[in-house]
Amino acid sequence: MPLTLNDIKPISLCITTQELFDTKRFLLNYCDGLILRGGDVDLKSSLTDMKRQLNAFNTQRKFFDGYKAIITNNIDKILSLVSSRYLKKDPSSVRQILSNGRNLIRKVVRSNSFEEILGLENEFKSKITLPVYELFIKEMRNSKIDVI
Repeated sequence: MPLTLNDIKPISLCITTQELFDTKRFLLNYCDGLILRGGDVDLKSSLTDMKRQLNAFNTQRKFFDGYKAIITNNIDKILSLVSSRYLKKDPSSVRQILSNGRNLIRKVVRSNSFEEILGLENEFKSKITLPVYELFIKEMRNSKIDVI
């Protein structure tokens, strides 16, 4: 049985969300990958201005609230996928992940700075990403799909 993109969705959302918890890297490296190095002057100018606003104390708050909304939405999606895919197979692990996820959402919503979000990265990794990865690996092994 082949591995599909749908199969990896819970773990890929975890990896993506975990990247969002590294707010220091996000703030420092915003669009530095290719766009700001590229030749599109209009796009580069707009993004450079946005990067300045993102890192400026006076305007950072407008970005921060949206950032929290994205993280909480991703965690909610992860919890929904975990519940629908793994609850019957490992109810205790799923209940723990759901509880940890709700607690983490509360902490994200109550956070007041990018630094506070950064402080939650290890908790997300240990209480959400790694347990979801374990459930994913078990599922793939039970489905006779080779995983490393």
